[in-house]
Amino acid sequence: MSEPLVAGTRGIVRPRDGFRHFDLTFHAPDPPLDRFIDRSWVVRWDLSAPFDQDVVTHPAVNLVFENGQATGVGVKRDKFTRHLEGSGRVLGVKFRPGGFRPFMNAQVRTVTDRTLPIEDIFGHAGTRLAAEVGAEGDNESQIRLIHRFFSRLAPSGATVGETLSSAVELIASDPTLGRVDDLAQRLDTSVRQLQRLFAEHVGINPKWIIQRCRVRRVGEAALGNDPQWAELALELGYSDQTHLTREFTSTFGSPPARYAQACADDVSR
Repeated sequence: MSEPLVAGTRGIVRPRDGFRHFDLTFHAPDPPLDRFIDRSWVVRWDLSAPFDQDVVTHPAVNLVFENGQATGVGVKRDKFTRHLEGSGRVLGVKFRPGGFRPFMNAQVRTVTDRTLPIEDIFGHAGTRLAAEVGAEGDNESQIRLIHRFFSRLAPSGATVGETLSSAVELIASDPTLGRVDDLAQRLDTSVRQLQRLFAEHVGINPKWIIQRCRVRRVGEAALGNDPQWAELALELGYSDQTHLTREFTSTFGSPPARYAQACADDVSR
């Protein structure tokens, strides 16, 4: 199994405050499953008081294993909040955008904004997997079981999802890619075809992904020193700073300047 990855913020709202309340580690998959699975993640906490953690999610399906049970979590369009109290541990498997479609008998859009018991997706085999994972006591053994399960189901040939995963990586890496028309041109396809493929294989439309990647960049910038919001708005393709502020506030729940101040205050706490 690959070495654990270094944990980043990965859409965690006010990450410095969050990491005072829980530990997060990532584990990379080995080939060939890395075509479908982005990473596994493990969260542990031991708290004297309850804590709510907000997450601005990525366009990906997750399988979440906890206390011998498992759920499939579709793409969440809104900010997601996880309530933590007492002590506990959760193991998750995050699929690449488009990476979960080969394992479903339905389009990925059917699970968007939904959380389903694993048996609703994989039947009795999913129930057995959840029980087997829950019976293991360490991360590596649990992740190995999950990888073995999906290795038996994974197609050997190239998939449409891999192309779409690359498209999402392109969106995430290129802040100038701000329109679906531009993305369709880069991929040499039509906007309508692109939207259809994203709905089936990723579960969300490409415009939403462009907006989500852009607003997460603003969130990362807020962790730095003295962000220049007007310059950032121009760099990321917003029409003006007001547009940036409106989109960020609707996603993160507070204006960027106030969020940046809260993140700065977290450093000194």
